[in-house]
Amino acid sequence: MKRGHITIQWLVLATVGWAAAALAHHSISMVEIGKPVWVTGTVTEYVVRHPHVTFYMEVKGSDGKMMRMEIEGPNLARLQRIGADEHFMKAGDVISVCGFHLKEPWTKPEFIHGQVLVMPGGQMRHWGPYGKLENCIRPGDSHEKWMAFLKADPVALPSWCESHRYGQVPSVAPPGFVDAVDRLMGNPCH
Repeated sequence: MKRGHITIQWLVLATVGWAAAALAHHSISMVEIGKPVWVTGTVTEYVVRHPHVTFYMEVKGSDGKMMRMEIEGPNLARLQRIGADEHFMKAGDVISVCGFHLKEPWTKPEFIHGQVLVMPGGQMRHWGPYGKLENCIRPGDSHEKWMAFLKADPVALPSWCESHRYGQVPSVAPPGFVDAVDRLMGNPCH
């Protein structure tokens, strides 16, 4: 009887450990890719670490008060692919981020997985892998700006094409915008 009790305890411990590891890291299935969030603020800290590069910024909340947000981004290998390093941004930079909250029960209002950054000079940069890129298009964005972004950023176009496969997730881009960009670029995803 004692041996069976110990086996059950080990099984419970292993299950709890596995569940904790699963929650510590996530996939796109945990992200609300149909509901983009745009925030603008001042970078306070940029942390290059495993498993995801993260930065923190001060943003004005809907209540008018300043709040600290955590913006999760790429893993270290992807950081290299996008041509960024530990000097990519610094405290004091004012940037805009399009990202996505985690789904329930993991959601925290002060956390988003960032997918598109608008850097201090206005250049758009692809950031993290979890999201539907076309859902970061804003009503005032131009086709030219998005085409320049897709052509210049090393991972933006593959992410753009991948987001077309998320048909079950509605696009919130302005009507016709995605088709127009694809047509003007010679249908790069086909």
